[in-house]
Amino acid sequence: MNEQMKKLEAIKNRCHTASKVLGIIRGFVIFLTVIVLLAGILIFAKANVLNPELIWASEEGYFDLHSTIDYNGPFNFMVDLSDRFGPENPAAPLWITCMIAGFTCLVVAVILTFIKKIFTSLETENTPFSEKCMKQIKVSFIVIGITSLMSMSLGVTIIVGLILYCIYSIFEYGAALQTEIDETL
Repeated sequence: MNEQMKKLEAIKNRCHTASKVLGIIRGFVIFLTVIVLLAGILIFAKANVLNPELIWASEEGYFDLHSTIDYNGPFNFMVDLSDRFGPENPAAPLWITCMIAGFTCLVVAVILTFIKKIFTSLETENTPFSEKCMKQIKVSFIVIGITSLMSMSLGVTIIVGLILYCIYSIFEYGAALQTEIDETL
């Protein structure tokens, strides 16, 4: 039994380290989210001041005004922002791009939060197969699956979904074995 306790402590230590590292990365991503969203708001608010400068920079060759948004997820579309706003308003594509980047960073922060919760629950429980851990893993995998559906191709989403389902099935089997062992004792 002593060997099993050492292994459980090693798992808890690894989960603690992973949780701390993910917390740092999540903090950095949240910081980036705030910066990018503030930049987008600032560009939107100061568009009348920025537009002449951006046009000048484009004419001098420092800046390309052509801006598109490509989405290669399940719905696959492309929007040419330069055509939508015209050459007299080059700040509009910039603030839209900042807002999309900010939203993307926010989604990454949410995913990191759910993954961090998995490691935190694994760290605090006496077994990685507790009901709390299993619930956290299930919720996190659902969130990751949904976000992969929104951001990736359908084929990649199916592969991610299968991998997450297999990992959850392994944990589910481990939980069943844990319950059986607990009932035997």
